[in-house]
Amino acid sequence: MSEYEIRELREGDEDSLLETFNRVFCAQDPGHTARTRAQWDWAFRQNPAGFRVWLALHEGQVVAQYAALPYRVWIGGEQRVFAQIVDSMVHPEHRAGLKRPGLFVQTALPFFDAYGGVDRDLVHYGWPVETAWRVGKTFLDYEVVRTQPFLAREIDGGAGAAPPEVEELGRFDEQVRWLYDRCVGAWQASTVRDAAFMNWRFCDNPHHDYVALGVRDAEGVLRGCAVYRFGDWVLPRMGLIVDWLVPPEEPEVGEALLAAVSARAAADGAQVTATLFPEWSPWFESFQAAGFQVHPSRYFMVARNFDRRYDMLWLRDHWWYQLADTDLV
Repeated sequence: MSEYEIRELREGDEDSLLETFNRVFCAQDPGHTARTRAQWDWAFRQNPAGFRVWLALHEGQVVAQYAALPYRVWIGGEQRVFAQIVDSMVHPEHRAGLKRPGLFVQTALPFFDAYGGVDRDLVHYGWPVETAWRVGKTFLDYEVVRTQPFLAREIDGGAGAAPPEVEELGRFDEQVRWLYDRCVGAWQASTVRDAAFMNWRFCDNPHHDYVALGVRDAEGVLRGCAVYRFGDWVLPRMGLIVDWLVPPEEPEVGEALLAAVSARAAADGAQVTATLFPEWSPWFESFQAAGFQVHPSRYFMVARNFDRRYDMLWLRDHWWYQLADTDLV
């Protein structure tokens, strides 16, 4: 590996990185739309939790990347970091097979050394394709957290208008953190939903358009929020609930938001409304009572933990996450 320089991203690496990224992913998927610098900056420079990017360079050209999107997570009474592994790649001319650690592994190992630890990122996780999973299981200590089911309900052609108490939100302010603080007591680990995260993830996202819906009380305080997107995921033309921030003890708020989402999905011509919840969440059962059915998907979550208290079983049973905590939609 002496012909490679393996290190953290530096200012000035971006153009070479994007050139290789687009070559790799366009070769894998002819329908891939080349990533722009603005999209890259949003993900890795504007993320309020910072960036996690490790590179391999050959003669000055980026030829491999191991990267993650960090999220500020409330866990154990303090704010720490989980990071979602994304966009890992190796230039086709610099690949090796599965029998020996190739450049992918050589780039990933110092990534974990740099960012993971009891005093640093607690968990790195992702949704790998089969090849990356085999390499990660063999060389990088990947373990399976869960195979991921989702909830879906067919669109009712007679769906009515959104309830009058539901409004479309603009940018988020301090009230979304107040709402998060009301929800977080039931979760032992979760990404902090504050204005910085919500505006970055949804309002400023250059990849997709999202609609944030909210319900307020008589004093104008936000009581619940759902973020919706129309698009393809498991099936084409889905009405997706990407984030759901509603205290379980206020089912009437959830009912109003779900009715508003259903009305929006029907207007968009969606086939189904879909979302996901941890199976232990009260909302997993409530949505089924509202007509949603549980379906398998091809997705499975893997993780590597750096604190033995938070092993895969603990994550499965205590970590609240939504589609918002993924790069899937």
